[in-house]
Amino acid sequence: MTIFTTPILRPILKFVSWVALLLVGWRPKISAPPEIKKCVMIVAPHTSYWDFALFLPIVFVLNLKLRVLIKHTLFWPPLGWFLRYCGGIPVDRRAARNYVKELAGEFERRDFFHLLVTPEGTRSPRTKWKTGFYQIAMAANVPILMAAVDETTKSVGVERILYPSGDLEADMAEIYKFYDQFGGLRPENYASPNRPAPEDR
Repeated sequence: MTIFTTPILRPILKFVSWVALLLVGWRPKISAPPEIKKCVMIVAPHTSYWDFALFLPIVFVLNLKLRVLIKHTLFWPPLGWFLRYCGGIPVDRRAARNYVKELAGEFERRDFFHLLVTPEGTRSPRTKWKTGFYQIAMAANVPILMAAVDETTKSVGVERILYPSGDLEADMAEIYKFYDQFGGLRPENYASPNRPAPEDR
C-alpha cells in the first residue's frame, strides 16, 4: 500500500490537492487511460525544484497510483519506510542491467503497475536524456505514457502514448520532438538534441 492507495487518506488528499491547484492557478489535464494497467510514465520538462510540489497534487487529482525510482542510498530507516509509502522503489543505477531486469519482473508480478520516470535525470539543461525508462518499457513490454508540464496553459497531464518499436534512436527522436514544444517552469533549464544545452552548442 502507498499514499496513493490508502483508502481514508486518499480522498482527503485529493480534495486538498484540488484546492491547492486552484490557488496556484494550475490544473490537471488528461489522466492515464483506465484500460492501461501497466506502463512507464515519463514526465518532462523537469526544470525546477517546484516540479515535484506541482506534480504531487496532480497525481492525486488524476487518480494515479504511481511508483517512482529513487536512489537506493536514501532508503535508510526511518526515511526508507516513508519513501516506500510514497511509492518509492530503491534503485542502484550502477547496476543498470540488473534493475531493468528486476523492474520487468515487478511488472510481470503485478496486475497494476504505473512506473514514473523523469528521463532528463536533472533539473539542469541536459542535451541527451537517460534512456533507462525505454529499456524498462521494452523489457516489460509496456507502453510509454508521455506527461508534459505545460507552463503556457498551466496544466499537467498525459499528452501522448508511445508503444516502443525497439528502434531506440527513432523513438527517442520522436520523444524529443514532442517535448520540445513545452517549456516547463523554467524554460532556460530545458534541453534536447534539437535544443542543445549551452555547453554542447
